[in-house]
Amino acid sequence: MKKKSFLFILMILAAGFSGGFAQVRSPAPKPRVEVYYFHPVERCPIDQSIEQNLLKLMQNSFAKEVRDGTIKFQVINTDVKSQAKTVARFDINAQALYVVKLKDGKEIKNDLTHFAFDYGQSNPDRFKTGLKVEIENALKQ
Repeated sequence: MKKKSFLFILMILAAGFSGGFAQVRSPAPKPRVEVYYFHPVERCPIDQSIEQNLLKLMQNSFAKEVRDGTIKFQVINTDVKSQAKTVARFDINAQALYVVKLKDGKEIKNDLTHFAFDYGQSNPDRFKTGLKVEIENALKQ
C-alpha cells in the first residue's frame, strides 16, 4: 500500500512539474497590413527618392509594428525571378507602391503609386505624412 501511495504522489509531482515548466508560445501574429514598394533594376531619381523616404517613414514611425509582425514591409525588385509570385499578385511590371489591409482573410489593396510619384521626390514631407495616414487608417480598420 505504501508503494502505491508513493507512486501516486510521484506521478502527481511529475505531472505538476512537467506542466509548470512547459512554456506555451503563442504563434507570431499575422500581419494586419502589408506595405510593398516595387521597382525594377533600372531606377530613376524619383524612384530612388520614393524608396529612401519610405524607408525613413517605416523606420521612424512603424519600426515597432514591423518588428512585432503587425506590418509586413518589403521593397521588391520586379526583375528578380524569385519575386515573380509577389509581383504577379499585384499585376504590375515596374514601380508601384501598395498598402494592403488584411481583413477576414481578404486583401484590400490600396494603390498609392501615383501619390508616390507626385510627392516622393518633390515634396517628401507630404509623401511621408500622407503615407503615414494611409498606413494608420489601414491598421485601425
